[in-house]
Amino acid sequence: MKGKKWNNGVFYLALTIVFFSTFEVVSKTTGEYISATQLTFVRFFFGGLCLLPFAFVDLRRRQVKVTGKDILFMLLLGALNVTFSMTLLQYGVFFANASLSAVIFSANPIFVALFSSLILHEKVTWMKAVGLLLGLAGVAVAGFLGSGQIEGENVTLGVVLVILSAVLFGAYTVLSKKTGAKVGSLTLTGVSFTLGSLCVLPLLWWQQTPPFSFDWGAIWPQIIYLSVFVSGIAYASYFYGLSKTDTSLGSMTFFVKPILASIFAALALHETMGINLLFGMILVLIGIVVVLFANRQAAIKAARIQNQTQKKKQ
Repeated sequence: MKGKKWNNGVFYLALTIVFFSTFEVVSKTTGEYISATQLTFVRFFFGGLCLLPFAFVDLRRRQVKVTGKDILFMLLLGALNVTFSMTLLQYGVFFANASLSAVIFSANPIFVALFSSLILHEKVTWMKAVGLLLGLAGVAVAGFLGSGQIEGENVTLGVVLVILSAVLFGAYTVLSKKTGAKVGSLTLTGVSFTLGSLCVLPLLWWQQTPPFSFDWGAIWPQIIYLSVFVSGIAYASYFYGLSKTDTSLGSMTFFVKPILASIFAALALHETMGINLLFGMILVLIGIVVVLFANRQAAIKAARIQNQTQKKKQ
């Protein structure tokens, strides 16, 4: 697998990490000109439209037929991810600071492991339990102790919203596994993004906020960047990179994102990282490493048992 294709995959994954790590920082600069709900709608609507051509090409290449049931389930997944998880994250970023939000949301693999146990009935080994506890402890340290070092009246509310967003994103990730395995991750993401953004429209109507009524002149570069690059190209780049490497390397995005996001926040927004936030980040990263290692060991064990079973049948 090493060689030109591997190098291309690593390049596209690195590009993805940079895009993902700038989300909180760029979003923070738009708070005075656009509501969190509007920004969520706009970036996922245009981001989803950017992904759909790639999705159609992928479906034709793999000769997969998408049913009405698949579309309905992708609509529900889009509502869970875009309408609820990403809207909460957007409000959380506006209330808290960029680096804190990035650290907390990067813990979503911890919640993926938790929901995998609850929904898919995957076994929770002692190692995975340790990783879950370390990750949750890191979120508590960074979120509730670290928030005291940040100025603002609604910082604690922002922390709670980001935690809820990470929890819902973990549920979305687990629930999307079956459909994603059938239609492909690229199609799942493109369709669920587009349909999920449309589910935000009733919320905008309830808030009496027209979806495209904001100061475009003040933030059009951020809108284009968040929609086309972060919510569109970055995901296409992510899936292309995974196809040329492997999922274990792709999971490294969760390790690098909070670090890069904190650096970008310090440079662009002049945010400082307190000792509690730093310690919380370390705990979250260690927790993710332990959980992923436990998952890898479980996969190796399952493959070994499957091979032994096949040999006995022969």
